[in-house]
Amino acid sequence: MEKIYDILTACPLFRGMDYGMIEQVLKHDDISVSEFGAGDVIAKKDMAYSGLMVVLSGAAEGIFTYPSGQRSAIETLSPGELIAPAFLFGGYNRLPVDVVACEPTRIMTLHRGLLFELMQENTLILSNFIDIISNRAGVWQKRIYALSYKTLREKMASYLLDHTQDGSTQVPVPDITEIADYFSATRSSVATVMEGLQKRHIIEVDGDTIRIVNRHALEDILK
Repeated sequence: MEKIYDILTACPLFRGMDYGMIEQVLKHDDISVSEFGAGDVIAKKDMAYSGLMVVLSGAAEGIFTYPSGQRSAIETLSPGELIAPAFLFGGYNRLPVDVVACEPTRIMTLHRGLLFELMQENTLILSNFIDIISNRAGVWQKRIYALSYKTLREKMASYLLDHTQDGSTQVPVPDITEIADYFSATRSSVATVMEGLQKRHIIEVDGDTIRIVNRHALEDILK
């Protein structure tokens, strides 16, 4: 039980709450925990979303399926993270993607009515939920902005610039499949773009790090 408390104290919905406060939340009947095996569908696209799901262990992915049948991983969620919180309330509370377990995964679900009650009783939970929704809006704004670029080279330039805004010139190298899924592109096309940027001495790939050599050249790609 302590492990669950450790996970939930790190969960953005319960940020600032101690074990005792979280214990009071977990006593409610409108909370359930379900287990899923690797590859199991946790929730299907367009399913009515009546309870906020929290990853307790394992990992889950949001999978979007294009009309062509191509599937793309939109996001990977780790323990303590929430599944689609922005779609819990409002007139259209249906999931926009399939949610699939990447490995054996446990999911805790808080019924929508219970969450609404908790937000009325505890301003900290209300404040945390508002912050979560606001932060998610910011993430999707950046994603939409990146997708507005037409070429993969422009999208890659935007990705690298966005991940080095604090003055750092280095970006950890994610798996190339992850980058390809992020841009709905093929692994080979992503590799080709990265090789082209290296040949022009705009970036350097050194082990598990991408180092930006010429930031102005990246910015020029987006003009």
